Amino acid sequence: MRRFLRPGHDPARERLKRDLFQFNKTVEHGFPHQPSALGYSPSLRILAIGTRSGAVKLYGAPGVEFMGLHRENNAVVQIYFLPGQCQLVTLLDDNSLHLWSLKVRGGVSELQEDESFTLRGPPGAAPSATQITVVLPHSSRELLYLGTESGTVFAVQLPAFRTLGDRTIGSDAVLQGLPEDARHRRVFEMVEALQEHPRDPNQVLIGYSRGLIVVWDLRGSCVLGHFLSSQQLENVCWRRDGHLIVSCHSDGSYCQWPVSSDTQHSEPLRNCVPYGPFPCKAITKIFWLITKQGLPFTIFQGGMPRASYGDRHCISVVHDGQQTAFDFTSRVIDFTVLGEADPASGKTRKGDVETWSGGLAGDSQEGGPLLQVSPASRGQGLQVRGLGLLRTPWAVFPCILNTTRPLAVPPFSASSLLTPDAGCRGGGGGSIL
Repeated sequence: MRRFLRPGHDPARERLKRDLFQFNKTVEHGFPHQPSALGYSPSLRILAIGTRSGAVKLYGAPGVEFMGLHRENNAVVQIYFLPGQCQLVTLLDDNSLHLWSLKVRGGVSELQEDESFTLRGPPGAAPSATQITVVLPHSSRELLYLGTESGTVFAVQLPAFRTLGDRTIGSDAVLQGLPEDARHRRVFEMVEALQEHPRDPNQVLIGYSRGLIVVWDLRGSCVLGHFLSSQQLENVCWRRDGHLIVSCHSDGSYCQWPVSSDTQHSEPLRNCVPYGPFPCKAITKIFWLITKQGLPFTIFQGGMPRASYGDRHCISVVHDGQQTAFDFTSRVIDFTVLGEADPASGKTRKGDVETWSGGLAGDSQEGGPLLQVSPASRGQGLQVRGLGLLRTPWAVFPCILNTTRPLAVPPFSASSLLTPDAGCRGGGGGSIL
């Protein structure tokens, strides 16, 4: 001890201080800091969370956790799992794509980055021509479809990340398949949504920001049908049977579009503004899930009245005429629906809710209906009346507890809001992930 009390510089003392008191990080566990993106594989039941510092964390069964770090210190903005594979693709804010795989090295599984790719346009092209807005991993496991700000959809071959020019879906090709009344409108801008048909891998749904939705035939390179909305498009969801498309828009509305062999519908089957009639915020994401009883679940983010609740961060659940809004204390970055998928049929094996990949596992206590990621580093499950508290399969993150509270909106809205059962723990329908 006298060596540490002596005044002045002592090399032996400094060496002992480094050996005894230096901090060395050996392992990370729990929810990551500053989450920025969310991905989920229903077939593998693996959750992926990206951060602003370029880290990617995977969560599997309780106690199973992997972490990877990009070489670039850029934020992860989107995460996509390749269907049925232990591989995922991340999109960074510098417009680069990265392919990750779970591999075994020395008897230990590791998350490793295999390839990286940056989409290049022709010489002299504007930056928006190759700025990626959305990614679709095709079920063939060999292709990625990349939607861009210019309205072009590029096809990229995996795992080599080679652009296939003959499979590019350009605005001119789509325009030729539209009727005259749609051609005269400015229907093209950035690609907001890409969705594969749930039963036909040769059909892809393309949603453009100005309200145009196109069903594109990959085999014939032609337009099979189109839908045209007067409001700016935010996102789309394809019902599991492929007969209905649900789109959400910037004015707080969502529309239902019937899909048939003659898919030329100028008017939606239903247009709903859940919190109207006054101006509302945009609905940025929506899920439409079918139950065995035939009563669908509609789960969406946003759509609250601007004047009274414009500063709230809410996710709403609508089922059987009952509408519940969950109010979060911090911004909701993204959310997804968790389910246990059957790899053979693509359907869930448990619960009252029967959906395709990414669906809701109804009464199953092993699946959670909703997950959200916020800057406060919290992952939460939600409760809906009649379903009970649905837990997620991942380990509880220590020291993280934040209950959501049902939001009571005045009765000017078309649909009344109902609070969860009084028996909810914490009085607000929130739980720890």
